[in-house]
Amino acid sequence: MKASELANTVGKVGVLRVSGTALLFDVKVCDARYRYGHLDYLVSPIAGGGETWHQSDQITFHDTTTEGIEG
Repeated sequence: MKASELANTVGKVGVLRVSGTALLFDVKVCDARYRYGHLDYLVSPIAGGGETWHQSDQITFHDTTTEGIEG
């Protein structure tokens, strides 16, 4: 993924799946990075507060043009 494509994911809304649970909730991407060859997103919940980094495979985008994008 190019830097411009990575920047285009910031601001998008997706669904975060919490590992090992059936919990799903809407999140907004605040930032993106590559860490040890994996794409991570810094996300914040649509309802509630806080932010945390998650691997890209835990997030499904409502906009399918960015779904499944990996390096």
